[in-house]
Amino acid sequence: MNQTANQVLLIEDSNVQAKIIQKQILALSNFETIICNTMQEAREALSSSHRFFVAVVDLNLPDAPDGEAVDLTLESGVPTVVLTATFSEELRQQFIHKRVADYFFKGSIRDMDPMVRSLERLYKNRFITVLVVDDGLVDRSIMRQWLEIQQFKVIDAENGARALEKLQENPDIRLIITDFNMPEMDGCELVMAVRERHKMDQLPIIGVSAAGSGPLTARFLKNGANDFLTKPFEVEEFGWRVNQCMEMVDIFAELKNCYDKLE
Repeated sequence: MNQTANQVLLIEDSNVQAKIIQKQILALSNFETIICNTMQEAREALSSSHRFFVAVVDLNLPDAPDGEAVDLTLESGVPTVVLTATFSEELRQQFIHKRVADYFFKGSIRDMDPMVRSLERLYKNRFITVLVVDDGLVDRSIMRQWLEIQQFKVIDAENGARALEKLQENPDIRLIITDFNMPEMDGCELVMAVRERHKMDQLPIIGVSAAGSGPLTARFLKNGANDFLTKPFEVEEFGWRVNQCMEMVDIFAELKNCYDKLE
């Protein structure tokens, strides 16, 4: 079998459910899916020459009833999306602690559509560089960690002036996430400086601040930011906003491409 970098490892003990998921992944994407019905099969697949960019893992398997298969894929360095038939706040906290990329309920074929979109986004994110700008080392580290879970490449800067230098040094940066209150150049000033050269649909910017929303949100957005988040934010909200921002960029690029072909 030809090994590619776009393979999905699917660990699901129900062969019927696995085939349904495999069929939906194939219908909505170009990803090849390798099915394993047990944790032991998954261990063998992970030690083989397969190149998985993501694993979709049933939380409870006969030979791994307490999420051991999730631990296996994460320890193997494979980004992991969890499928679960039940959900609770305790489970949610476990997923966050384990740093899973996403989680979804097991259900019908239609329920699989958001999961497949998540796989596609994780695949695309591997080729995207994000610039995180914040004068707080802890906040920068947290955002870096969350972005890396979503498979982004991350560069950081401690203020707006340094961010502009990093942007000049790294023209492949495709998203900026910036705090407001920073020395030398604050977040809004950074947004205005970036917008002098880069349009919103080419280089999106997400503003963040612990100062609250309201006037500051309006200030960021009016100066050219694409979105705004108030600290502290939940990991899911952060990931969703970032991924949604990149989805909109992709849509604009596709529309522009179609328009250019019509001319």
